[in-house]
Amino acid sequence: HPGDIERLRMAAIELASTEGFTRSAADVSLRRLVHYSLSPAMKSAFEQVYGAPYLARMLFAEVGDRPEEDLFLRVEYDGEIATNGATFAQARHDFAVLSGTQQSRELMESFLKAEHAPDASFETALRSALDAWSIGHMTLQTSDAKELPERAAVTKYRQEHLANTQIEAGILERDASRAICYRPLSDTELRHLISD
Repeated sequence: HPGDIERLRMAAIELASTEGFTRSAADVSLRRLVHYSLSPAMKSAFEQVYGAPYLARMLFAEVGDRPEEDLFLRVEYDGEIATNGATFAQARHDFAVLSGTQQSRELMESFLKAEHAPDASFETALRSALDAWSIGHMTLQTSDAKELPERAAVTKYRQEHLANTQIEAGILERDASRAICYRPLSDTELRHLISD
């Protein structure tokens, strides 16, 4: 829900500001923000009997000094946190996805596990991301999808749906010349890169 997302965004800004002021800007990290502010707030709202939980799933990214230090955190509506980091049960991934259902998310992740290449060109990475998005949307439309759709079906779906949709995307630049490393990409710029 947009109102919930805005309240959570404001809570994150407030915590980051407080951390930066009372300690130092270097102490403001994604892990601290999620583990000590957002996740507990969402978990508390989810467990309250008389209040409504936050209706939001969030995906965060933090750019490290090196690619292996990059961090993705997904926060579910109940406060559960998932990371791209390696654990005893899973390998580290250099990507993360967010979707409306677990089934859709798992198929998107399966696709990216097979397609992702750390040394891929920006155009290839963008096309893979849009194909993962297409797989997610295709899966949301059916309740029994257990396997990845055929490549031709994914390409067709992507082309048909992007013809009538504006692409909203941005990149995080590791070597940005300013403190803010997020750079939005225009729809025109993106369409030029993915034209078939």
